[in-house]
Amino acid sequence: MHLIAHGAKTVPEKENRLLMPKVHCDRPPTASKVSSRADFMSRRVLIIAPRFSMYPCFTKMIAEGFSSIGCAVNICHVPDATVFAHDVVLLTGLSQYDGGLTRWLSRRPEKKPVTVLWQLEPLPPVQLSVFGERIGFRVAKCDWGRLPPGLAKVLGNMIPFRTQTLRLIRRWLVRPYAQYVARQPEQEGWIQFDTEIFFKAMVEWVRIRALHRAGCIDQFFATVQPRVEFLRSRGISADLLPFGYHPDWGGDLAIERDIDVLFLGALVKRRGVLVHQLQQQLERRGRKLTAVRRAFGEARTELLNRTRIMLVLLRTPHDMPAMRLLLGMACGALVVCEKCAGTSEFRSGEHFVMAGLEQLPEVIDYYLTHEDERCRIARQGHEFVTRELTIENMLCRLLDQIKMEAHL
Repeated sequence: MHLIAHGAKTVPEKENRLLMPKVHCDRPPTASKVSSRADFMSRRVLIIAPRFSMYPCFTKMIAEGFSSIGCAVNICHVPDATVFAHDVVLLTGLSQYDGGLTRWLSRRPEKKPVTVLWQLEPLPPVQLSVFGERIGFRVAKCDWGRLPPGLAKVLGNMIPFRTQTLRLIRRWLVRPYAQYVARQPEQEGWIQFDTEIFFKAMVEWVRIRALHRAGCIDQFFATVQPRVEFLRSRGISADLLPFGYHPDWGGDLAIERDIDVLFLGALVKRRGVLVHQLQQQLERRGRKLTAVRRAFGEARTELLNRTRIMLVLLRTPHDMPAMRLLLGMACGALVVCEKCAGTSEFRSGEHFVMAGLEQLPEVIDYYLTHEDERCRIARQGHEFVTRELTIENMLCRLLDQIKMEAHL
């Protein structure tokens, strides 16, 4: 029987294996891979995840991935002494986390279990100066989640419209920070982006720095290269580990693709302006850009399977929207992405297409006209994420990189 942490739920190994499909590979696994996977069978993994998260499905995907490769998995929101009964403790997000995380992790005897942070959310730009970072830390202090739970509950009942009020305070504090970053070279005007992004990025960094200084994290990973570079620039050794494909991302339904171009997401600030401009430019070429604010689950999968080209625009000028690329490729659409830095393991021209803003209308029209080329890149991208960039393969890579044999 698996050990269950306080406030945690256990992911049944047998049940999860039934839920997970077989991973299709072009080549049979080598003897070393078979031996490596056999070594994972005894590993006990605890995932510490935020109780309230923007992406609770990520925790489920990771837990099922670990279970699929033979690990015993527990999920915990509030850590306690049972943390020490595991071989690996994985943190997947910090900005919404509550609980005495530092207190428990700092009590580890001889650095066991191994603690790993897998950064899934954006971080500030690597070019941010010490002065700009100091401004950002002041911004991050305006965080409701950092209050003691009892005080937050009392104040929450006393302050009307607390969510809207806090959002206004954040925007007021963030504006000087955003204006500062916008003046820095190579930032291309961050002031055009949603100010909430600045707040979240700085809160993530404040908490990562605190855990690092307390010696609570043994290994740091991030899903895209710009986040890896930021951590390294701040003296933290970090490695690239992309988020992997899980069946919940969708699949190719082999249905008719009757939507020329789709943008999926909120039309806020800069992205709203750009989508409107691109709609006009493509309309002059006889093409239609469809914008959908929200779609989830089976409805999203069907929508993307009807799409020939999925358009991806940046939330931040220095980050890479890897999750959106993964989502579009999983459903067999050709992903056309605004030019960005650090595309990680995705290769433009082979798995997706990347172009500058000025070239986007021409590039989109080209691939809508040349259907064979569109299908070729879309097929290669789909095969890459569903066969190679799977959640199981990424978690095997994680366990290899932390060199568990040296710790256990």
